[in-house]
Amino acid sequence: MRHLRTLVDDLLDAARLKYGKLAIRYSDTSLSDIAFDAVTAVRRHLVSRRHTLNITGLDEPVPLRADHVRLSQVLGNLLSNAAKYTPAGGTTELNVRVEPNDPRNESFGLVIIDVADNGIGIDSAVQPHVFELFAQSARGQARSEGGLGIGLAVAKRMVEPHHGTISIRSEGSGKGTVVTLRLPVARVTTDTDADAAAAAASASAATSGAGTSLLVDDTQDALKALSVLLEPEGHELNTSDNGRDAIRLMSEKHPEVAIIDVGMPEMDGFEVARTVRLERGRDGVLLVALTGYASESDKSRALAAGFHFHPTKPLSLDKLQYILANRADGKLRGIV
Repeated sequence: MRHLRTLVDDLLDAARLKYGKLAIRYSDTSLSDIAFDAVTAVRRHLVSRRHTLNITGLDEPVPLRADHVRLSQVLGNLLSNAAKYTPAGGTTELNVRVEPNDPRNESFGLVIIDVADNGIGIDSAVQPHVFELFAQSARGQARSEGGLGIGLAVAKRMVEPHHGTISIRSEGSGKGTVVTLRLPVARVTTDTDADAAAAAASASAATSGAGTSLLVDDTQDALKALSVLLEPEGHELNTSDNGRDAIRLMSEKHPEVAIIDVGMPEMDGFEVARTVRLERGRDGVLLVALTGYASESDKSRALAAGFHFHPTKPLSLDKLQYILANRADGKLRGIV
């Protein structure tokens, strides 16, 4: 099932890339957080194959201006490939180093990320084609088990909007593989900058007010729990227990934020999101998918439907406050 979900994720992203529909949502994040999410996603796979994962170079924070979800997906894909094409009991290395700023450009340095394995390697004849969609179908025995021809092609096209590069090298069959990501380091925010940003955010919040929110869940207990989280924050709350009523309230109340349970009967949250995105004038509403599922397939489906955030139940007050604090004019400064 895990391989099937990965294949479906890759196919969905390949289709979005082909038609220019893959959304990249930038936020201020860190490589350590991205790596944490990537390793968490593949940990079970590594354990099941009795692999050793060694991580170096993440003791100090590396700030990035990036789509956290997409880069986690890329790094997770590379780690998953390393595990898949390395025999049981093998080793995968995640090595990070930062090159200093080049005064000739505006970059604040480059972070170099190597994902190395001691697995089956890649034949030299295949290596020039591994970033082509479905390249393996016409070539090579080296990694003929499936997945690589889609995953690396998608990874390359996700890295490029981040002004990064991805490359691969192998000494040949049976000699392991190293995949290298190069990404620009973001400007480090100083304490003064942080204080100024916090003051600006507080001033903005004081001026604009807490805003209007719509809560949608077919379970009354869940609606009450979400209301308890939002009411102390001063939000004007509207609630609905079904999808069709939620769409009506969207038109009448014009909420800034809509928190929608995706698992409702009759009209689920995905259909609600798609309907809202088709309506003119609803682009500014921030859509939050509320679900108990957190696989990459679930996240991909939520993003495709038009959701901005995909937190999992139970939704904590800290997570909710983070979501609300990172919206501005219907656009996101962060992603969950």
